[in-house]
Amino acid sequence: MINEEKHYSDREIMSRWAIVRMNPAIHRILSTRGLEDSRINGIIGFFYVDHDAGISLRIHAFCHIEPGQLPQIVVNFKDHGEDNVLRYDEFGAYTLLSNDDATELSFLSKDETTELSFLEEQRWCIYHEPEQLQAIRSRVDLDRFRAPGFFDDVSVILFMEDQEHIPEVVWVRLEGIVEDGTAFRGQLLNEPDADFGVHEGDMLTVRFAEHEDGRFLVAERGSVAKRE
Repeated sequence: MINEEKHYSDREIMSRWAIVRMNPAIHRILSTRGLEDSRINGIIGFFYVDHDAGISLRIHAFCHIEPGQLPQIVVNFKDHGEDNVLRYDEFGAYTLLSNDDATELSFLSKDETTELSFLEEQRWCIYHEPEQLQAIRSRVDLDRFRAPGFFDDVSVILFMEDQEHIPEVVWVRLEGIVEDGTAFRGQLLNEPDADFGVHEGDMLTVRFAEHEDGRFLVAERGSVAKRE
């Protein structure tokens, strides 16, 4: 049976199926595709991480939802919803589907009902999960530094060893892990307020640093390399 709506962490929803009730973003997609149907009151989608756009929900089917029942699919996309994606600020409240629920979904088309499994291999995901990003996303120790909804972006402290520069928090989009595994490489996403000798778009090397106030991610001095 479908679980009730509840809050999940970003890590918990990655690579999971979910149902979302009708909202303005879904209605807009329906209107654009000319798919208005009185039976449709929600969607079934798959959560994944888009490196640039953040956590997203790819719509695989429009469905009819009744309380306490599995959704019935009204329109199923053969292309797995390639052009129908809800971004982090669009999908709103959702309910995750268990694997058991995903195997029991049915396709409702006129008077004919055909069983359909949603546990097929998600081949399209390989374009969003290259090996270097998989390694970063598997690092639970980075979770407290990640931006909500943008799983590959982390908060990093810039500092210089003088009293004139107050340490500053910036955002870095991680691209990979250095060979020895002790540091990360990523793109600086915002222009620092002070002059630290780095600028938006620069590639930085960042690593963990221990401080009396806790553990932080810091940018190494002399680690800047321009993005080609």
